[in-house]
Amino acid sequence: PPDELGRVAERLGQITLKVVEPPVRFVKSIGDAVLLISPDPVALVATAQALLDAADAEGEDFPQLRVGIASGPAVSRAGDWFGRPVNLASRITTVARAGSVVADPATRKAVGDADGVRWSSIGERRLKGVPSPVRLYRARRGD
Repeated sequence: PPDELGRVAERLGQITLKVVEPPVRFVKSIGDAVLLISPDPVALVATAQALLDAADAEGEDFPQLRVGIASGPAVSRAGDWFGRPVNLASRITTVARAGSVVADPATRKAVGDADGVRWSSIGERRLKGVPSPVRLYRARRGD
């Protein structure tokens, strides 16, 4: 129901603001989603994983999150962000499984084998508005 969706969206915004620390920045809420940016892909992946943990801590009344991350040049206009990585991250989110962080090859390459990140390929996916399939990678905490 709309009032329940509104409550979940509002709580997601609150959780996100608690988790996000520089150099990661909260840009906006978009319904039941949030847009985060960072010049540091390692920090962005770590923040995404922390956000999944925070959402899980909310209990079974809160849905598991899906996170899509893409890297590349983007532009800021009037406090918002535009460009291929913004659109690609949104499309990746639609194919990510609940409770996962999924990234494009550019993010995978930029993060590499950073401490605390383990990668696995989830294969190529066709994404709406993207002309050719994109190989995607799941980021997990490395122990």
